[in-house]
Amino acid sequence: MIPDGSKALDLLNCYVKEQPNLDHNLIVGYGMLGIAKYLEKDENEQNYWFVTGILHDIDIEDYGDYLEKHCIIGEEILKNEGISESLIEDIKSHNEVLNVERNSEIRHSLWAVDALSGIIRAYVLMRPDKDVKKAELKSIKKKLKDKSFAQNVSREQIKSCEENLKMTLDDFVNSVLKEVKENISFN
Repeated sequence: MIPDGSKALDLLNCYVKEQPNLDHNLIVGYGMLGIAKYLEKDENEQNYWFVTGILHDIDIEDYGDYLEKHCIIGEEILKNEGISESLIEDIKSHNEVLNVERNSEIRHSLWAVDALSGIIRAYVLMRPDKDVKKAELKSIKKKLKDKSFAQNVSREQIKSCEENLKMTLDDFVNSVLKEVKENISFN
């Protein structure tokens, strides 16, 4: 089964409770939707990309720091929820330890958006107003260049969009930001 966006959000809220983890999954989900729209995917594919992002870290609260188990436990959760094997494999591709080949646009997108979400969230949280709607491309790019900002975020992973998706960094960040700004508020 490929759930619709509403069902995916329900599943996310069932398994993920901590606000930073919810924020991360939401940024990745809406970011993936933005990339799917930019790449002119049809409505069904846009839903698939959104759901992939929303559910990609469903096991983050128990196994996010244990990369050998991260996504393996998520796979069990998603199988028990009746989620399709293809969606599960796409999700698993973002965990390098599992060696699931990133051989499609959706897998490359998930890889890059997952990293970009860290920059976006850190940037928004440092703003006095915490308003993601005021995030701009130039501000995010400035933070990307600042190696001391969100130091654990791989800039190479984000910039992989250029080679793997044939998108400029500006188009990539703008596509993600557009959907995030329209759909998410941070507390």
